[in-house]
Amino acid sequence: MKHQGDLDKMSRLRVPKRKRVEAPRIATLEDVHPSTLWGMCVRVFHKFHVEVFAPGRKRLYIVLLDQKGKKMAAIIEDNQVDRLEPLLVEGKAYYVWHMSAEPAQRNAEFMLADSPFVCRFTSVTELSDMTNVNEKCIPFFPLFMPIDKFWEHAFGSDTCVDVIGMALFVSGIGFEEDSFYNRSIPTINIVLMDGSYNIITLVVWDRLLTANICALMKSADERAIVVATILRPKSDDRSLHTTDFSRIYFNPDSAVVRELRQRINNELSGLPSA
Repeated sequence: MKHQGDLDKMSRLRVPKRKRVEAPRIATLEDVHPSTLWGMCVRVFHKFHVEVFAPGRKRLYIVLLDQKGKKMAAIIEDNQVDRLEPLLVEGKAYYVWHMSAEPAQRNAEFMLADSPFVCRFTSVTELSDMTNVNEKCIPFFPLFMPIDKFWEHAFGSDTCVDVIGMALFVSGIGFEEDSFYNRSIPTINIVLMDGSYNIITLVVWDRLLTANICALMKSADERAIVVATILRPKSDDRSLHTTDFSRIYFNPDSAVVRELRQRINNELSGLPSA
């Protein structure tokens, strides 16, 4: 048994403090610049068709999404398209090693994401499929800009926008004449409302309309939550127009969709929002 004096001596001994070790900061797309190679976790937000732009030359554009909801366009060209395109699935998450970056130059690169740089997958880039990565780790959708901020953003910018809102009204199908191709292009207008009761008209064009005609026509009656991406703001009539790169989703299974529906329903019923 220890005596009280021994216990007093032991209590006066100084226990060395452990040094606090800071966890290494995880790189995001906001950090990307051309002076180094990058490795990070990303989700393939959009993957487009392979473009053949010259004999023996091809290019694939994808849009990456990081854990903060930041978007950046990425380019894969030539032989790397054959190697990497089969591995990339829209909506899935990956760890990407040795990804380079360069200044954005082409119109498409400025349209797809609000960034001065684009990522490039080269011969040294490697991909690792990440399974069961939920939206708390990497979101399914980017951060949505409030509708009333679109026009300020659109002034002097080529970057497209994404929108989320509840469908309130859907027009009949109209047609716009395309003099270049000498054909009539079908269009439909859908009126959306965001969580702050801002209203906007989304004009859906051509193949995106025909591919989603049933869901579009039912969306207002069902008060569907609509997510549309890569849209061109038109400040003259305060509308958004789909592009060749656009996607449209109806009631996708995502936290941001459920939160918007709950907020609008609570406001309409007089309950406080969660």
